[in-house]
Amino acid sequence: METPQEPTAESTGSSAPEPSTPGPQPGVPAPQPEASTAPPPPPVTAPLVAAAPPPPAAPPPASQWEAPEYVPGPAPGYAFGGFGERLVAYIIDIVITGIAITLIAVIGGIVVGAGAVSSSNFLAGTGAVILVFALIVIPLAYFPYFWARDGQTPGMRMLGLTVVRDVDGGPISGGQAVLRLIGYWVSGAVFYLGYIWIFIDKRRRGWHDLIAGTVVVKRA
Repeated sequence: METPQEPTAESTGSSAPEPSTPGPQPGVPAPQPEASTAPPPPPVTAPLVAAAPPPPAAPPPASQWEAPEYVPGPAPGYAFGGFGERLVAYIIDIVITGIAITLIAVIGGIVVGAGAVSSSNFLAGTGAVILVFALIVIPLAYFPYFWARDGQTPGMRMLGLTVVRDVDGGPISGGQAVLRLIGYWVSGAVFYLGYIWIFIDKRRRGWHDLIAGTVVVKRA
């Protein structure tokens, strides 16, 4: 007796169904991906020398202050003579010369008068010389004489003023003294602008000082 055979896929004419991938089952963890076999990156190490900090920002200027301009001054212990004290010294000198001229001129006039009365040419000539000395020589020689002698007229001596060479502070020469007197006339010829220049010049020099190369100083 033959045993019945089970039908196969070939006999039935249909192919066997492909196995399906099972989906995720509830309560079953999902499969993890395989770990990468690439080597890990090298560790980052801190630099041996710390970076320099950035420079601090410049602070804003506190004010628009400017340092005063340097002006070369006289020797230590001295200062430039100011306009006011120089004017007072000049007035004192004018008073002194005025008194001297007046006294000497009176004497010369008396001598000239005596010569005229006595008809003496000698007395008349002597009186004329005295008048010339009083009216011409004293005004022209007073200032240069004292400036060249020790740099001080009687009026300047009272105020502690001295006129010296501007270049090195030494005593002035007779030629500089004469130039300074000529500078007096030049300073007063143009509306006294040469005297006013003392206020403008940093070394307190008038035109007469600039002409003669001199400067007036005093004890500080």
